[in-house]
Amino acid sequence: MTGTQDKQVKDIMHKGVITCKDVTPLTECVRVMADTDVHAIIVMEGGKIDGIISHMDVLRLYHQELEGKTAESIMTPSVVAVTPDTPVADAVRVMLEHDIHRLLVVEETLEGQQPVGVLSTTDVIREMRGSKWVWYMG
Repeated sequence: MTGTQDKQVKDIMHKGVITCKDVTPLTECVRVMADTDVHAIIVMEGGKIDGIISHMDVLRLYHQELEGKTAESIMTPSVVAVTPDTPVADAVRVMLEHDIHRLLVVEETLEGQQPVGVLSTTDVIREMRGSKWVWYMG
């Protein structure tokens, strides 16, 4: 059995992503987030990753009118990504370096990067929960 230190992102990530287009109404993005309990939506256009909308992006608009806004108007355009084969320890370092709560997991294809999942801080903490090395105090 693989030890926790040897785990790869694909072993603990959430498989699959929810996507929208640049022009998707923000009200629809918020509805999808609320209805699915998803914390991030990947914005794609023409098969290319354009950005990400996180809960924090939406919260910045608290008490503002959402009508008329699009995914593109609030997305974070720089998406930090790793591959499924990335060691979890390396992914954690990336999260800490960028001060972010989730990483997009992509596979490289002839068409470019294709999203296949998301690795969140919650996924990592759940993985740590049963790991002896995390709790070793000696």
